[in-house]
Amino acid sequence: MGLRLYAQPVCTVTAYNEETGMSQWHITQMLQDKSGMMWFSTWNGIDRFDGYNFVNFKSHSGDKSIMPNDRIRDMRLDANGVICCLADNSWFQFDGKTGQFLPLPLERQREFEGTGNMKGRMSLGFRDDFIRHTDIYGTVWRLDKQGVLSYHDGNGYKEYPVSRSLTDVQFYMTDRQKNLWLLTHSEVLKLTFGRKPFQRLPQERKAAIGAMMIDDWAQYWITTKEDSTVRIFDRDNNLLGYLAPDGRIVKNYTSFSSPIYSITEVIRQGKEPKIYLGSKPGGVWILGPSCTYEGYTVTHIPKEKLPCNNIYNIKADNLGRIWFATMGGGIVCLDENYDIISGFKDVTGKHDLSKSKVRYIHITKDDVLLAATTEGLLVGKIPQGDVRGMKLRLHQREPMRDSSLSNNATMEVLEDGKGRFFICTESGGVNEIVSKDLLSEQLEFRHYGLTNGLGSDVVISMVDDDGTLMLVSSNKLLTLDTKKSVFSYYDSHFFHEPLRFGECRPIRLADGRWLFGLLDGAITIDDALISKTSFVPPIVITAIDISGRGVMQSVNHLTSLVLEPSERSLTISFAALDYSNPEGVSYAYRLSPEDEWTYIGGIHQVSLAGLKPGEYVMELRSTNSEGAWQENIRRLMIDVRPTFTESTIGRLIILLLLLGVIGSVIYTYRYIRRIKRKQAETLQAYLLLIEQNEKAKETGGAGDVAVTNEDQSTPQPTEQKTAVPELSEDDELLMSRILRYVEDHISDSDANVNDMAAAAAVSRSGLIRKMKSIVGLTPADFLKEARIKRAATMLRNSSVSVADICYSNGFTDPKYFGRCFKATMGVSPSDYRANA
Repeated sequence: MGLRLYAQPVCTVTAYNEETGMSQWHITQMLQDKSGMMWFSTWNGIDRFDGYNFVNFKSHSGDKSIMPNDRIRDMRLDANGVICCLADNSWFQFDGKTGQFLPLPLERQREFEGTGNMKGRMSLGFRDDFIRHTDIYGTVWRLDKQGVLSYHDGNGYKEYPVSRSLTDVQFYMTDRQKNLWLLTHSEVLKLTFGRKPFQRLPQERKAAIGAMMIDDWAQYWITTKEDSTVRIFDRDNNLLGYLAPDGRIVKNYTSFSSPIYSITEVIRQGKEPKIYLGSKPGGVWILGPSCTYEGYTVTHIPKEKLPCNNIYNIKADNLGRIWFATMGGGIVCLDENYDIISGFKDVTGKHDLSKSKVRYIHITKDDVLLAATTEGLLVGKIPQGDVRGMKLRLHQREPMRDSSLSNNATMEVLEDGKGRFFICTESGGVNEIVSKDLLSEQLEFRHYGLTNGLGSDVVISMVDDDGTLMLVSSNKLLTLDTKKSVFSYYDSHFFHEPLRFGECRPIRLADGRWLFGLLDGAITIDDALISKTSFVPPIVITAIDISGRGVMQSVNHLTSLVLEPSERSLTISFAALDYSNPEGVSYAYRLSPEDEWTYIGGIHQVSLAGLKPGEYVMELRSTNSEGAWQENIRRLMIDVRPTFTESTIGRLIILLLLLGVIGSVIYTYRYIRRIKRKQAETLQAYLLLIEQNEKAKETGGAGDVAVTNEDQSTPQPTEQKTAVPELSEDDELLMSRILRYVEDHISDSDANVNDMAAAAAVSRSGLIRKMKSIVGLTPADFLKEARIKRAATMLRNSSVSVADICYSNGFTDPKYFGRCFKATMGVSPSDYRANA
């Protein structure tokens, strides 16, 4: 008799009370607002529930609310969807933007007058002996006053056992997902409904499924590991029997010779089909047709012929040669002469492939072999003739190349109906080969995993379902539509039972159902039961915590948010209002429509720190509780105001100030250089005048050739007037007086600044200030420079000793004179004379 196909209705009861976050045990009413959030009135204000957390709203001192107390005896929605609350005998409307309770005008209060008037109520009490409810799948449920829950199975009502008491129901309501909410005196009960979408295959003992196959007669074979059975079912799902070690098909529970990990039927043209069984650790068995039609002939390849007896996968190439994936002996070939060939080489010579742990083999129509191993993906071209010279290339994860294989522990290779190749991995999700040439030295991969929305990085098997990949993870099923980048998953919430899937590839049976292997048996799932619900949960923003401002709870009405310059960090909390299974909802966000989505799993808040000034468009999206991603995008504009120095005007002003400072520095530098140059020119001019006047005296001239002599009608014919930079009249007079003093006392060692100031008719400080301004030197330094200049002339033009020159120029110590001369002229007096 075939398996009965029926989806068992399932109901889950969840209780909410003070222990789970409600503000008070005395609950008076409940409703669902226009945004989809659930609200509960209590004697401690009203509680908002987003599927994760309860948030309490009530009156507070200083909030300007005249509500007498927080005992909310009733709660309803008005015609505009505004929550109205009854406190004692007065109605108040709740402002969802501020969280305050405002008086309700008397004309509007009449809308809710009369305790028997149910207008505006979102939940109802018992109107007869039963609460009847039709769930989202069309199943009719009934709850009586004694708390007995039952469902209609098509023939009548059948009691459904629940673990929690359903008595004392005061009110009930149905939300938008057709969940049933029951209000008792002390808690709220949520009843979510589903149907178990799978059927377990009968199995004598719990054991992991090793391999599954559909043969040429549409019979399907299932093997188990722990008890080494091989079961065969016909296309109508009837158990034909067990494969005995001698090849017979027997009705009674029987074990085969060894646990079978792989099973493949090979059909060669003009020859009877053969079935190859790969075991661990028994090697390979070959089943051939039996003339008795009661079973199969059995041929065992001796263990000593195989490099490894752990056979994980078996495939045939286009010439009928059989290829074995061994766990520890690499790839093995059984050629047309039934010779065993192994030890294939790596094309680069860097890897020893003779002991590779190979899990899966795929052979293309062009005889390109791809093998999933624990160390990466092996790819090679199968020769048409002798395969002994075949070489393989190992592709692995590369730390410095993003487009390399995501994980070396590869599990399976799949070629879909469009000729695309996918590699599933132990912990790196799914890799799609995007290179056109499979034999390239470096393959390029596209990755699918948790980081871009796939429900898990653990993918142990996969199958092509009419263009959509069905992926098997350890505890859930995943689907991947690569064209649309659409992901969904089926977990314990969908199955209503925790399942642990095995590594064998799923197969589709003749009646259209899928057959999956588990660690404790096998299940079948009808495609119609896998279909997802069409519910799209709205996303609401439940709280915003801005650094320095505090937490804001009434924020769902916001479409934009302005952050002041000091508010650069915030945390945004949100929820997709799917009350069937909020823990099964996954989220993603981005800060610009041009950005890639950031997938954050079940985390329903985002913290943004150190935001730079500018405008952001934060977008949120989610799955529903069954893992299907939705286009339920919630947007929030975030305007981060700049500080003055970050604003355009501020930066422009800073730039102008900076340019002004730079200009001032340049101007000051050039001005100082100009002054220094003028001072140096003035100094050299007056020193030259001193020298010229000295020469004029020696030749009997009038002296003082630097200044126009108004008593002479013509200048001295032997001297030219030295050009002195233009000075003020007072400065010229001062310098002429200083010049006369220097000329008169250049040989006087007792000459000093005080006497020079007296000769110039100024104070000592005034003389120092003026001299530094005009020539850049103090009076003492000017006198010393004049003496050194005169000494240099004497060294060039006379044979007087250095010591005499020292004394004749006002120096009393020849050594000191030598140091001063060298400091000014760069050489000692003797060297100067020698080089003159």
